[in-house]
Amino acid sequence: MQKTVKAVAPYQHPHGINFKTKAFEAWVKAGGLVAESHYPPRWAHHFAYRYELPSLFKNKKEARLRFVEPVSMSFDTFPDYCRYEIIPFIWDCWPKYFEKVCAWFIKHDVKTAIFTSSQTADRMKARFPQMNILYVPEGIDTSLYEEGKPLKERTIDILEFGRSNKRVFDIQFPETINHLRSNGGKHLFESDDAFRTALADTKICILFPRCDTQPEVAGDIETLTQRYWECMLSRCIMVGRAPKELIELIGYDPVIGIEEGTRNEQIISILSDINRYQGYVDRNRSKAIEKSDWKKQISSVYDFLLKYGYKC
Repeated sequence: MQKTVKAVAPYQHPHGINFKTKAFEAWVKAGGLVAESHYPPRWAHHFAYRYELPSLFKNKKEARLRFVEPVSMSFDTFPDYCRYEIIPFIWDCWPKYFEKVCAWFIKHDVKTAIFTSSQTADRMKARFPQMNILYVPEGIDTSLYEEGKPLKERTIDILEFGRSNKRVFDIQFPETINHLRSNGGKHLFESDDAFRTALADTKICILFPRCDTQPEVAGDIETLTQRYWECMLSRCIMVGRAPKELIELIGYDPVIGIEEGTRNEQIISILSDINRYQGYVDRNRSKAIEKSDWKKQISSVYDFLLKYGYKC
């Protein structure tokens, strides 16, 4: 019997943005079926994160598409793991979580799984050769990002946001250069709208994969994250290193590599001849619009599920 797949919305944290929500919204916009969420009340979150309800029986007609992170798999799939076949759509499956995720798959008899990391997907295929496994690049809602001003009219020279780059890029520029960077755990901007406005007014962004900046977390897993899409859509010059997944997906390297020993001079040289890079950022935006939107990635998920006998 074919099972009907219904997606469940990720939990909405009161004081934060759940990045998995955009994938769910793309599923809804594509006409995908949706089931009601039943997350526990706040006082029960501790239990839901650390313990699981018993599985009494599983629905034979429906499966649940859940958007999850390994650090919170039980909560992200609550309480459907005890009543339905779970199809997990997984972000951030770093090496330290690999065995935990494998054990969870075995415990809950996972037959189909989706990963935003191609390397993790390949390793899971080797561990579970009978499982249906799909790699889907992390996407983005392209409608949220403006192309911004021409590079020569922008006021922020260099922007570093998100994770610290200090392990691989720690340069102090002259005060004449407007250089903004994240400082510890503090938010650099008051809101997401303010961040996107700043990005559209930025000339250069410094970007490295997490395996470079936090190898203690990412290990050797090099994966594409939405930071690259954000910069491409906002027509920023990207300096640093591109993940292999991005290069393979769009067919070229959109990031200007760092030149060891002359990093300071390299950045200043780019800023002094900024008009030269206008065509480069225009091309990157066009390619991001073509390749990055969640509606494209969700279309791949939809086709994949149909291929393996599910109804969507």
